[in-house]
Amino acid sequence: MYVRFLVAAVFVVFLSSASLAEQRVALVIGVGEYDALRPLKNPRNDARAMDEILYDLGFDVDMVTDRDLVRLGRALEQFSEDAEDADLAVIYFAGHGMEVDGENLLFARDAAAGNIEQLKATALPLADVVAAVSAARAGLLLIDACRTDAFGVPVGDASRGSFTLEADVSPGLGRIGRADKLVYAFAAAPGQGALDGEGENSPFAAALVRHLGTSGLEVRTALTLVQQDVYDRTRGVQLPYVESGLPGLFFVSETPGDLPERERLLLAMAEIDDTTRRDVERVASDADMPLAPLYGALLGADIAGLNRQERDDKLKEAASAFTKVRDELRTLRSGDDRVTALRQEAEAHLSLGAFDTARGKLTEAADIDATSRATLKANLVERTLSEAATHYLNGGAAQAELRYQLASADYDKAIDLFAEIEDDMIPADARRQQLNALGALGRINVTLGNLPGARESFERQLSVSRTASAQHPGDADLQLALALSRDNLGDVLFEQGRIGDAFDHYQAGHEVRLALAERHPDDEDIRFALSNSYERLGRTRHRQGDLAAAHANYLDKNRLGSEMAASEAEGYRWRRDLSISDELLGDVLQERGDLQGALAHYRASLDRMIPIREANTGDMELGRFTSITLDRMGDVYAIQGDLPAARRKFEESLDLRKALVAADPANTDWQYVLGISHERLGDVLTRMGKAEAAKAAYEAKHDIVSLLSEADPTNVRWLRDLSVADERLGQLAHDRGDLDEAILYFRRSLDRMTLVRDASPTDMELNRFLSFTQDHLASVLLDKGETDAALDLYRNSLALRERLVSMDPQNADWRFILGVSHELVGNAYMRMDQPARAVAAYRQEVSVMSDLLKNDPANPRWRKVVSISNELLGDAYVAAGDLESALGQYATSLSRMTAARDAEPGNLSTQRFTAVTLRKIGEVHLAAGKSDAALEAFTDSLEIASRLVASDARNTRWQRDLFMAHKGVAEAGGNAERSIRLALEAADKMKDLGGWAESDDGILDALRQGQQELAR
Repeated sequence: MYVRFLVAAVFVVFLSSASLAEQRVALVIGVGEYDALRPLKNPRNDARAMDEILYDLGFDVDMVTDRDLVRLGRALEQFSEDAEDADLAVIYFAGHGMEVDGENLLFARDAAAGNIEQLKATALPLADVVAAVSAARAGLLLIDACRTDAFGVPVGDASRGSFTLEADVSPGLGRIGRADKLVYAFAAAPGQGALDGEGENSPFAAALVRHLGTSGLEVRTALTLVQQDVYDRTRGVQLPYVESGLPGLFFVSETPGDLPERERLLLAMAEIDDTTRRDVERVASDADMPLAPLYGALLGADIAGLNRQERDDKLKEAASAFTKVRDELRTLRSGDDRVTALRQEAEAHLSLGAFDTARGKLTEAADIDATSRATLKANLVERTLSEAATHYLNGGAAQAELRYQLASADYDKAIDLFAEIEDDMIPADARRQQLNALGALGRINVTLGNLPGARESFERQLSVSRTASAQHPGDADLQLALALSRDNLGDVLFEQGRIGDAFDHYQAGHEVRLALAERHPDDEDIRFALSNSYERLGRTRHRQGDLAAAHANYLDKNRLGSEMAASEAEGYRWRRDLSISDELLGDVLQERGDLQGALAHYRASLDRMIPIREANTGDMELGRFTSITLDRMGDVYAIQGDLPAARRKFEESLDLRKALVAADPANTDWQYVLGISHERLGDVLTRMGKAEAAKAAYEAKHDIVSLLSEADPTNVRWLRDLSVADERLGQLAHDRGDLDEAILYFRRSLDRMTLVRDASPTDMELNRFLSFTQDHLASVLLDKGETDAALDLYRNSLALRERLVSMDPQNADWRFILGVSHELVGNAYMRMDQPARAVAAYRQEVSVMSDLLKNDPANPRWRKVVSISNELLGDAYVAAGDLESALGQYATSLSRMTAARDAEPGNLSTQRFTAVTLRKIGEVHLAAGKSDAALEAFTDSLEIASRLVASDARNTRWQRDLFMAHKGVAEAGGNAERSIRLALEAADKMKDLGGWAESDDGILDALRQGQQELAR
């Protein structure tokens, strides 16, 4: 085993003294040639390097190399005598060493390796070296060890036939403990290995040469520089160990000076905790990059105070930016050798975490290019492109440090320079730099919340991509860049509520990826991008209400994920993607009304995710994903009316999120989703009639979001969610009849959201949310009898939605909620017993919803909402006494709903709505005295309701439809005794499931009375 061992009694200045010690002696030993042990390459080089640095520091140095034990002992004895009269003493040893039977040993050239006794007999005890250095006033003990393969075989391999090392020899030197007047510095921690080095010196010796002579530093600080330098350059493999027993401050040189950027970073790194170090080392290892740039980003961007998940995301972002700019520094070339040299220097400084120094070099290069560009007109294009590339690289260097404003400034300069060149004069490589600069600037704007700025950057990126792909149709990278620019712009448009425009860009990008996948069928990254493309298209179509198209996209994603997951040897990227597609398919089935099918997909998603999460316990995002799936299952149970089952799922999700928050209390995302769990649990508890428990859940959500908004009072997300929490508590107060408390909550929400909206008046989503808040407050005022105030709020909400539609006339969502506003106004007039005005409002709703259906006649969602609008208008006609017009609206609703049912026979919600409409038609016929027509309608309604209950007997809504259909058959002259009995059985089933509404008690009493009369 090989030990580089430096014992140095160091350059001492006590606090009471203003001058350096006068007498300095040093013994430098290097042993690389061995008779019986494996020869070493670097000890003699290390000895010469240490001889030079110590001589420069004013030491009287004696250097010996490749000595046998006797001659080495004599040199040590002579040094011990010299040290007795010295203020400062240095011994440097480089060679093999190990711990044998608990004793630390160093080996001279003639060390024997036949057996343990020979090995010990021919070794120099480390204790003798300590005794020699202790003869001086003060000393420093530095150990640089390469502790593997001293015998030509690994430690513990007994096949050599001489003796068994495993039982007697420890892999490394043991701890020697603190001693007065001495500083011990090990190249690695006791028991850990150190590196010999790939170059001419070991990492430890090279660091000593670099930092030992640093002016104005206390010696332990200088050794901290050595320690962190070795740790950084070995990428965390080797961390020197330092222990001091010196009584005062000691300096290598008494001349103070400002430390360079690199040395300041190394000293700051020493203060980082072990957990953060492990995270940095993991991210650096994954990115195959040095440690120092990540520590520079950690400290320079002040992200050390973030929670662990947020900090990890920022480190990954910095690593991605660093590796990108590093690779481009290595590949981009300039026509000026000076610029190339400066870029190479910048790369070296970046690898050491010296960002400002690197940026300074790149700025020098940009200045050279700028000067040359101004004076050498013949080289204008080359110089402009070179300067643009340099600013682009400088932006990447700033982004690697998470200094977004600096990065944006350089990206802007690069983009402006590229724009100066005619399109046909920009080569493909420069085009890629231009596109990357535009993309990087757009993503920075997204990070900073500047969506208009991001949209502008991505629109420019798309324009450049179109030109570049047209100029180079065979360049796959530029084709892929075109698809990426489409996605980038689509994402921003989607966030701004421009769903149709977003879809157009997603579709165009998807077609590009399809073509690339055909040309490169084995490229896994392209296939994964294609999977995400299917998801983007599906989510957009889902948002537009085109469930069939969304379902087809999700099936494509599922098919691709199944193919790739089947051959996935490592990791879980495709299995997780497959789990996502299961969940998306479940969402479509849920909206179609196929709740059992939705549950099957959610269970499949959960079954895939649980083993992944159990095998990767450190990935907290997997826990969050599992909790979301549990929530969706709870939603289905709630829709079915199986409230106890829904409650269990929401509680499982809540427990999981509590564990996430407990593991990382500072993570605001975890706290946010924990609040959502409390809210969902409160919703189901409210439906179960457990008002106090629901209130506790809502208050828990309110407390969480209050703390979040107090910590970040400008965060729109927290403020909006705080308003949601207020509104939940307001609705609970409304339900229990405490209208004043409900108004207090709703007004507080309205006041908060008005301020938030006024700060961003063009934000469509904030205007949309504000309109909902107005609707909620209006509903309470209406119950309180303040009809004028309620109508004013409904009209204000209507006006907001009219403005939204005027800003984006093609946005189907905005037009849909505009129709809902007309509906709410109509509902208010119905509550006020003004059916004529209600008819006018509902007619407006029918007009808006009919336009949606006219523009997209195959959309099942619009067919359904228009049918509902027809039905509401029919209800208003009934209230106005116009039974003929009511029947016409119900018939129109039934016709549309029947067409929708036939187009999607598996859509159970459409079947249920058809049953309700048939029942209303029966009630109109019954009121008009047409018993036969009424009985026919009730019978048809009963047939549908019976099928639905047979498919899911726990669905309380369907049980109520069955109850009301039997009631109608009895009233229309059907088999009254049998129908009443079956209606009562359905009521009992609803009660057993916890879904009976007290408002139906009057109907139930009337049926029981009718049953009694029939019995008489």
